[in-house]
Amino acid sequence: MAQAYSLNVSNSVGGSNIALILIATDGAQARLGGGQAALNRPTNDDLEKMEKDTIAFYEILCGVAPDNSDIIINYESAKEIWDALKNLYQGSEQAQDKKLTTALNEFTNFKALPGESLDDSFKRFNLIITKISKVSTVRSNHETNLQLLNGLGRHWTTAKIIVQGDRTIQTLSLFKLYGEVQA
Repeated sequence: MAQAYSLNVSNSVGGSNIALILIATDGAQARLGGGQAALNRPTNDDLEKMEKDTIAFYEILCGVAPDNSDIIINYESAKEIWDALKNLYQGSEQAQDKKLTTALNEFTNFKALPGESLDDSFKRFNLIITKISKVSTVRSNHETNLQLLNGLGRHWTTAKIIVQGDRTIQTLSLFKLYGEVQA
């Protein structure tokens, strides 16, 4: 059974990414290479899959940056291109696990550095949140807000107490929390 990948490909042809995912994962089976498949006359289903694969192949090529087109031009099916792009942009499963572990450790161990301004601490924390979101891990606003507040230095104790006492800490976005702490 084909597995759909969540790699985002912006295509300049006409933006049907969901259909493109299905075609790239299903349609690849339709390419008739050498061996036994080449000896048999293609069925209507095979021809339909080949047509979908060809469409997906060219749509993916149109959405790939010119720098990366040399990497994928030698693949024969949309599925092969899709897998190559997934590996190129997301890395192997082992690399993804390493990225996730690193991002979660940075999140858990976040502390404002000595002498670091609130602005710099917030920017650094926001980069950590971005890393976490890239590896598809979602944190609640409440958890994210508490982690930022707990990571701030002693200088911000009063502001932390005031903000933590407010019930909206559970629903505040990170940027609104930053504004509250600044105020």
